[in-house]
Amino acid sequence: MTHLDEPIRRFKRSQIVNHWIMLVCFVGLVVTGFPQKYSGYGWAKGIILVIGGVERVRWLHHLFGTVMALQLVWHGLDVLWHWLVRRLPLTMIPSIDDVLHFWQQVQFNLGRAATPPRMPRYTFAEKVEYLALIWGTVLMVATGVILLYPTRWLPLPGEFVLASKAAHGGEALLAFLSILTWHAYFVHVRHHNWSIFNGSLDAHAYAEEHALELDAIRRGEIAQPAPIVPWRLAVFAVLALVAVAGVAALWLWLNGSGIPIQTIVAGS
Repeated sequence: MTHLDEPIRRFKRSQIVNHWIMLVCFVGLVVTGFPQKYSGYGWAKGIILVIGGVERVRWLHHLFGTVMALQLVWHGLDVLWHWLVRRLPLTMIPSIDDVLHFWQQVQFNLGRAATPPRMPRYTFAEKVEYLALIWGTVLMVATGVILLYPTRWLPLPGEFVLASKAAHGGEALLAFLSILTWHAYFVHVRHHNWSIFNGSLDAHAYAEEHALELDAIRRGEIAQPAPIVPWRLAVFAVLALVAVAGVAALWLWLNGSGIPIQTIVAGS
């Protein structure tokens, strides 16, 4: 049982570490990417000089991008592990309830509903932002690989590389503005929610944002990991090996392009 003024544990240490990795990579990609996108401006040239020149900026950009790409693969395997092996619900996937919660929130904001929706562990807004993060990361990794190894895509029209460049820069700007406004306000300003850094959220904010989960916590009804079943573990192991082999195969294929690119980490 929890008291009304007692902080409630929301995130595990591994989730906090993963968020820090993503945060560092995101900031690093912004700091090293925008000066390249807007290289004609004085502020961009100043940042490049402070970092140590354009080659170092590119090297760091490729490094941060590689770490974020590997973290995306890791996240996919982590989700698969918890869903397939430990049989925990996919709480970040939208459902019909989220549509109903969104509609009630709109009605409440317009004064046509007496109360806001009572939502579970993740609200409809958080789920939309999560899907946007996944989609944006996939897009940035895919277009980044195309731009880093353009000769590997020569069978495709040249416009394919140009389109990748436009999508890479546009998505980067969109992600930066989204984090700066939407995420920063709704998470860290509106409720001063720092749970992704310290792991806990106070019960008052929990009651307002995640009332359904708070009720379940107080009733002791939070889903617990199921015992590991051998066949589920075997299936996960096979899928994980396929994923790792796929990443390795892509690495080898890209570096077999015959152009003097050291590695994805070292850059061009």
